[in-house]
Amino acid sequence: MAVPGHIRPSKEQGRAGRSNAETGATLFPVPAPPIFRARLPAVIQYGPLQLTLPIGFDSWAQVLTDWRVSRAFSASPMPQCWAAEPELAAPFVSAISREICLRQLRHAPAELLVLQARVEEPAYDQSGGRPYVELRAAMETAQERYFTGLRGDRRRQAENIADTLPPEVYRLQTAFFASRQRHAAEVERVQRSVAHAYWKTHPRHGIADDFFAADASDSIPAMMARVDPAWWWRSFFTRLQAKSKRHHAADGRLLDDLPSLRAQAKKKTLAAQIAEWSEAAAAKWGWRGAVHYRRLADYADCKARETVAWFDHHAPGYRTTATTRRALDARLRQFLAQHDPHARILAAERERVSEHWRN
Repeated sequence: MAVPGHIRPSKEQGRAGRSNAETGATLFPVPAPPIFRARLPAVIQYGPLQLTLPIGFDSWAQVLTDWRVSRAFSASPMPQCWAAEPELAAPFVSAISREICLRQLRHAPAELLVLQARVEEPAYDQSGGRPYVELRAAMETAQERYFTGLRGDRRRQAENIADTLPPEVYRLQTAFFASRQRHAAEVERVQRSVAHAYWKTHPRHGIADDFFAADASDSIPAMMARVDPAWWWRSFFTRLQAKSKRHHAADGRLLDDLPSLRAQAKKKTLAAQIAEWSEAAAAKWGWRGAVHYRRLADYADCKARETVAWFDHHAPGYRTTATTRRALDARLRQFLAQHDPHARILAAERERVSEHWRN
């Protein structure tokens, strides 16, 4: 109960009626303000873009593919047939890597080529419009008239007289091909869109189950699958698929072309040059370039050191000496040919005397 004439001390005052500022007391502990320190942005240290290709390798595509194949081989048990010659692992890994690079970078699907050829002329007609169609019709008519007259002139055919194109045919052909050159960029854009649509339904990354199905019967993958029990090849192949889910040999091709792209980056930036290269690679090889080129260069440097160490451990001299490399490559093919069950069956069939040999 408040007493008249007396002022009740507030909560901010102590027992003596003085303020907390005067007594020095604090109701709640207040932490001291942190010391201000200027935080500078972290400096990212990138490795050199001009990578040095290790000795014994032809391209960075081969290095990156060898790295994945060697990891799959190391994760698999050693084949029993190579117990006496374990150094054959090096040429085997190189052969599998070459097949992968060959299929991902050089073998264009025939279906894709047909689809692109199917849209080529309609794209020219749409881009050039009516003038292009009329010019093509006039050129074809002039050519047909010229060749019809040439076939009817038997004297020229008998005497083999060299003839030149009439001025009209030459003029129409020159105008026609100049028109096609003007519209080539638009046609290429249409063909690239067809390629992008094709690669979405037929991805090129990774190793499919039928990846080596089209190889010849005397290829290294086909013979190895027949020589060693099926369990080893299946074990190795599943591990190869697991290690190569997102792999594409075009990753290494980008590193191979990076010096030339840097030299061309004068009017355009390097990023613009790489973007154009990536778009062309996506249409040509079905590549999805998701990794930044600087990170790709850093990864490639580390993987190159691991790949070099793997080859030097399993077959010393295979990477650095051409004579050793050729000898081991020949020995691998000879070994598989000698142990190939199909070869023994075919040899027995050839040596067997035919029932019709008397005829």
